[in-house]
Amino acid sequence: MKKIISLFITLVLIISAFAGCAKSSDTDIATTTEPIKIRLASQQAEDHPQTKALYKFKELVEGESNGGMIVEVYPNCQLGAPEAYNDSLIQGAIEMALPGTVMAQSYPLAATPEMPWLFRDWDHARKALNGPEGEAIHSGIIEAVGVRCLGMMPLAFRVITSNKEIKEYDDLNGLRLRVPNIPLYIDFAKGLSGVNVISMPLTELFTALEQDVVDAQENPYATITTSKYYEVQEYILESKHIFTAHGMYINEEFYQSLSDENQQIINDASKESIDYCYDISIQAEIDAKKFLEENGIKITVPDEAFKEKLRESYDPTNFYKMYPGSKEVAEKIKMVQ
Repeated sequence: MKKIISLFITLVLIISAFAGCAKSSDTDIATTTEPIKIRLASQQAEDHPQTKALYKFKELVEGESNGGMIVEVYPNCQLGAPEAYNDSLIQGAIEMALPGTVMAQSYPLAATPEMPWLFRDWDHARKALNGPEGEAIHSGIIEAVGVRCLGMMPLAFRVITSNKEIKEYDDLNGLRLRVPNIPLYIDFAKGLSGVNVISMPLTELFTALEQDVVDAQENPYATITTSKYYEVQEYILESKHIFTAHGMYINEEFYQSLSDENQQIINDASKESIDYCYDISIQAEIDAKKFLEENGIKITVPDEAFKEKLRESYDPTNFYKMYPGSKEVAEKIKMVQ
């Protein structure tokens, strides 16, 4: 009898042990969570400084979260044109994006940094956009659009490439100039005396230049090199007419779904990657100019008289009408020393 009782107790202990293991296993499964996925869309080429900065953001977020957040970077319009992925961002179909001035269609003040002749140089742009003036641009975007701006990531000052040399203002006459299909760019180009303005998507530009559909285009130096426009253009006018900086946006509903710790990781990584983008973009501009000159591109730096004519060609009145509130912010930006 004692043997039977002993055997019974042993069986009970074994069964209890298995039950305990099963319970522990079930608990482990229940508490296992998948990494939080962040899809990040942009329009620049894979080797563009801005794209490199986005991969820096990915590295920082994934490292600081110990893999708890995974960032998938989609450069070069892989998720469609900026208009398409901007809509996806607002609707929450993707988590983050840099749609550029397209955001101004939903939130007009977002266009302010790209007002022609607003910034004097790199240092001015960096101080203003990283300061309270930059924050003022997006102060109402969460309520208006449902996205949050994590900061303004720079591209660079824009210059004009062409298939003929532009040494003075009158040389612009008759030039078929491609600009983005964005009102402020079209308005800027129309102010240039004698210029024929043609707007088209960035994805169609190289072919248009190659087939002589347009004579010229305007973009930062880094974009000219990474997109290989130097293969179908011979001259550059260093106009530096617009400084391009893209808002780094995150869907607000997604942002609020994150823990405080993960929100801070996102905020810190954004700031660090934007600072990194300034550093490498400034160097990229220097390197690009050297590369282009070595590849036979002639760069013309306008003298003060030429610059003054270019500045006088632009009347900001239409800009202020198109983008309400931009005048007040622009005036504050101009005062930054």
